[in-house]
Amino acid sequence: MFDKIVVFFMTGTGNSYQVAAWFVEEAAALGIETQVQQIKVTKLSIEPNRRTLCVFTFPTHGFTAPWLLLKQILYLPRGKGTAAVVLPSRAGTRIKGISLPGMEGTAGYLTACLLFLKGYRVKGVIGVDMPSNWTAVHWGLNKENKEFIISAAEPKVKHFAKVILNGQKSFHGIVPLALGLWLAPISVMYLILGQLILSKLFFASDKCIGCQQCADLCPKQAILMVGAKRKRPYWTYSCDSCMACMNYCPYEAVEVSPIIGIIFYFIGTIPISTYILNHFVTLPFSWLPINWDGIIQYIYVLSSVFLAYLLLHAALGWRFFCIIFSKLTHTRYFRRYHAPNVSVKNLNQRSIIDD
Repeated sequence: MFDKIVVFFMTGTGNSYQVAAWFVEEAAALGIETQVQQIKVTKLSIEPNRRTLCVFTFPTHGFTAPWLLLKQILYLPRGKGTAAVVLPSRAGTRIKGISLPGMEGTAGYLTACLLFLKGYRVKGVIGVDMPSNWTAVHWGLNKENKEFIISAAEPKVKHFAKVILNGQKSFHGIVPLALGLWLAPISVMYLILGQLILSKLFFASDKCIGCQQCADLCPKQAILMVGAKRKRPYWTYSCDSCMACMNYCPYEAVEVSPIIGIIFYFIGTIPISTYILNHFVTLPFSWLPINWDGIIQYIYVLSSVFLAYLLLHAALGWRFFCIIFSKLTHTRYFRRYHAPNVSVKNLNQRSIIDD
């Protein structure tokens, strides 16, 4: 039996918070002291102890674990035998009465491996289907489908919690792990694009009043309020595309535009590196196996996307342009999603539950 349960959750729309709450319910029923912390940019607080169980629950990004989680685990103190379990949530969906499970890929076991290397005793891994929240791509699920997926997830999490709290081990998701390893190149590309390109697809529409809720809610503090007369949200490269800003905005003012993506595509595919290497400079150490072409193109893409987004942000300050541009985005007409009964207040506290 454990003396204390510390649950760490990373969430954008409340799915992992809900998973954390279910685990806490089972621990509290046994009279175990519980504490819940949200994974943000500040370092996590934990005192390693063999009588403590650490629970990690987080969303799956591109069939693997998100950057923020991996970084925070690397910053954790040595485990010294502290027990740990991993519960990645994955994008479940339901169409016309047919349930389609998500796929966590390497998210669970990559996290478990890092915890093991840090000296933690990994007791279990399980993927949990929660309603898909990628509103940048698709509309939010309706109430019936959300409730169906959540009602199936709750007993699964609680059963897993009971098994672990009884001192047993429980490992699941070997097939998703195998598929995740096969899709590893996609995972790596997603993490890179998620940091460098996808974040720059977000913008604030004409509905935005500059309330700053999106910036306050962002777990990575990746949104800045910028503007001389009227401040508007500006997405930096730190954004993990967790979808918190889009789905919790009270005015549904956060949008994603395919037009921005098209602009970035044409800018990014200009072969600047080829022009430079063939016509302007002779690089030193050319005999070394260094991909100068790739390095130069990478720097160019980062710089050009940054400048293009900066210009777009300035243009959106012109209200007429902002209205027209906003009406041309697909997400303006999408239903938003966040976990039922999980409010902004729940997610804006560092220590959520402490019994």
